[in-house]
Amino acid sequence: MAEDPSLDLGTADGQDTLQGVTNFLQAGGSAGTVLSASFIGLVVSPFVALADIIDGVGTFFETPFSSAGEALGSLLEGLFKAPGNLLTAGADISETALRSALGESLAGTIAFPVTVGLVMLGLFLVTLYLREDETGDTLPGLPIDVPTDFLGVEEEDTVDE
Repeated sequence: MAEDPSLDLGTADGQDTLQGVTNFLQAGGSAGTVLSASFIGLVVSPFVALADIIDGVGTFFETPFSSAGEALGSLLEGLFKAPGNLLTAGADISETALRSALGESLAGTIAFPVTVGLVMLGLFLVTLYLREDETGDTLPGLPIDVPTDFLGVEEEDTVDE
């Protein structure tokens, strides 16, 4: 029994389609098969295009939400993982420094509490700086103000002064 020829349209551009149909018919393929495949293709193609459009619209609305979810995940990972990495690195450095000063046994025990204390002290100093209402205009952050009339106009008094 002879093998039925197959209809291969290649990449489905114009040249490949015509070449595939020609090869199919020359190999003994039925013209009815080509016509029925063409008719089915014409009927089905608008539905395939509509499905592609619906998929595109869904992707258009879905992409910002999935990207926002990934960004939020990265933000939370940075907020919670970075301080942990800071504490781990600080504990390692504190332990190394304490080993040279206090010896092996005591250094490992107090390295982590010392690191936590240093981090808390740093946060406390930042909080004090941010709560400082009045700062000088000569050196930002310092509560002193050097008269600088010779450099330009002095700051005017505010309501709270």
